[in-house]
Amino acid sequence: MWTSPPRIVAESLKAVPHPLVTTLRPGPPASGMAVAGALARSLAPMEATDEAPPWLLPEQVQSFRRVLAALRRRGGAVLADPVGSGKTYVALAAAAALNRRSTACLVPATLLAQWESVAARLGVRVTLCSHEQVSRGKLPKGTRGLVVIDESHHFRNPGTRRYHHVAPWLVGRAALMVTATPVVNRTADLGNQLLLAVRDDALVLDGIASLRTLLTKGGATASLGQLVVEGKAASDRRPGTIPRITSPTSQECAALNRITEMLGRLRLSRSEPIAALLRGVLLRSAGSSPAALTAALCRYRRLLRHARDALASGKVLDRSEIRRFTAELGDQLIWWELMPPVETASDIELSDLGEIDDLIQSMGSAAEDGDDKLTRLCEILRDGVPSLVFAAFRETVRYLRDRIGDSRLAWCTGERAGIGRTPLPRPDVLGWFRAGTSSSLAPRHLIVTDVAAEGLDLQRAGRVVHYDLPWTPMRLEQREGRSVRYGSPHARVEVVRFTLPPALERSLGLESTLARKRRLPALVGLGLAGMHVWRWRNELALRFACAEALAGTTRVVSPHEGLLAGFALHSAGDRSTGLSTSVLWLERDGSWTESPDVLSLWLERAAAGREIVPVEETRLRSWLVLLARPIRDRLALTGSRRWLAPEPAPAVRRVAARLQAFTREAARMHQPKRLVQLEHALGFVTRGHTAGEAALIERLADSSDAELDRVTPKLPQGRAQWGGIEVRLTGLILFGPGA
Repeated sequence: MWTSPPRIVAESLKAVPHPLVTTLRPGPPASGMAVAGALARSLAPMEATDEAPPWLLPEQVQSFRRVLAALRRRGGAVLADPVGSGKTYVALAAAAALNRRSTACLVPATLLAQWESVAARLGVRVTLCSHEQVSRGKLPKGTRGLVVIDESHHFRNPGTRRYHHVAPWLVGRAALMVTATPVVNRTADLGNQLLLAVRDDALVLDGIASLRTLLTKGGATASLGQLVVEGKAASDRRPGTIPRITSPTSQECAALNRITEMLGRLRLSRSEPIAALLRGVLLRSAGSSPAALTAALCRYRRLLRHARDALASGKVLDRSEIRRFTAELGDQLIWWELMPPVETASDIELSDLGEIDDLIQSMGSAAEDGDDKLTRLCEILRDGVPSLVFAAFRETVRYLRDRIGDSRLAWCTGERAGIGRTPLPRPDVLGWFRAGTSSSLAPRHLIVTDVAAEGLDLQRAGRVVHYDLPWTPMRLEQREGRSVRYGSPHARVEVVRFTLPPALERSLGLESTLARKRRLPALVGLGLAGMHVWRWRNELALRFACAEALAGTTRVVSPHEGLLAGFALHSAGDRSTGLSTSVLWLERDGSWTESPDVLSLWLERAAAGREIVPVEETRLRSWLVLLARPIRDRLALTGSRRWLAPEPAPAVRRVAARLQAFTREAARMHQPKRLVQLEHALGFVTRGHTAGEAALIERLADSSDAELDRVTPKLPQGRAQWGGIEVRLTGLILFGPGA
């Protein structure tokens, strides 16, 4: 015990540019290779240590362990492994690891039998529910824990009934979204799926305050690899593809030009967006087959007659009728919610009734003429290679079935299936095209609509034919993935693509739409055209897996000056895995980046250094002052600020204000237990939310004070609060002339 307290005199004090600098502890001198190895391996995505079930392939094990880590830490993940790589098996392995009881699995109705069969074979208990049942609000009962959502891109739109029903049902539950194509029409598609189970501020420690904002703007960051698992399928287990293009003949182009001229006589609507939709449906049908166009014209005639009858009774045609007619194109061309109403009594032109019967009669005559598109298909199928032929319309499926002239031709639409003209159960028809079918009686070819384009195993097919092109690259991948998948007996699968006549392409812009949408996943790092930001961290760690790793300090001679620095955020006193790990490139002017391309470049340059190189202390200190700035910005997001989002939703502000009023009342009444409950409730309301939690807050904003007070103790826990954050450097590499 001191007899007198120690004295601090002014001469012993030193000014520091920022207090954070005093806490940054550089590691010992090391080689460039060792520090680069430490930085690269620090970025490796988290993986669980669970033993994988024996029925997983070696290349599926990493996805399984990364999915488990994301589910345990964040509550949700998207499994985006390529089409045909066995995502169902990875999802069931995760379910077996996390759930002792039956796992709720939401899957398309067409895949229920397949999921049931695979789960039974693997011994994993599941409770299956179709997407269609979810849309009707019929969700599985008696299940807990993890929920698996297969083909989760069907839940990309928060405005749908299925999203409205499933979001609140998932509150408090982990969910694994399974899809090879999470981005369909816009980058926000990915965010909407993640937010079913992951809170909007899940990556706040990585500097991402809002997932929704990031993905709405099309941002790509390697940190999202903690939530999106996109493995690289083993090429030796899946067949390669042989692309082939077949173009329309001059006769086809001339025939389509005549049809386009006839359709041009229709006025359709005084609203140009609605006219574009109606015109698009008719032109799309014309490009498919004479039967599809005739059916579309007949549906349009019924729509016109319905509008005429509505007008006669003093009513206006409900726009929902037009939306049903243009269902395939509605999401491609316009947002119905933003379309102003027209001033006329109807959105469609009743004067078209005078033209429509003549058009239908003309199409009946045209159907008797030759069809060069059909002839091209017959020539392709003549070699006998089992083929999947995808058409956009069920009328086209029937048209091809009746005219190809093969009594053993299989077909399947959303309503019916059969071989030749004989109707058969859909599972029986599709079963002929699974691997292992070799009977001489088996049908050679299968003509389908996109109802058979998701999830099904049809490996017997050695060719995929896009007779009609879809509107999204997602559909192309899904179609080809029916055959290009594990278990295929073919070394190569031919992929044939029928292109549109030039005039039709100019009107529809289908090819250009596909090209534009193919770039969308790349904006967030997904897909073949992406830079694979999800995989970058993992591939970088593998690149340096065998290198010596030391969280030290070194210098590298370079004409360009800069600092490659890594740091991890830890809970105070916790020596285990960090809360987040970052590596950044820092310029002398204080600007910095976490770009994968930039980091990869400087890591490779540093890795060439094999000698231990010390760093001069004064120079190191000046760089630490600059490094403190981005670290300080990151720490600011972990502080006690009530609002993280730039613009909290009005409902959040209203509920928070009412809870604060309750808190003042509880303090005045000396109610400590209630104060704790209210503090937890405020922590939940004012932080990030899942989609279901956001809907809950919307309901609470309109509730009475009594109802809000009753619900307060039952609200979910808010984001974990840290008693303190420690910053630990994981490596420093100084670059500069004569370093």
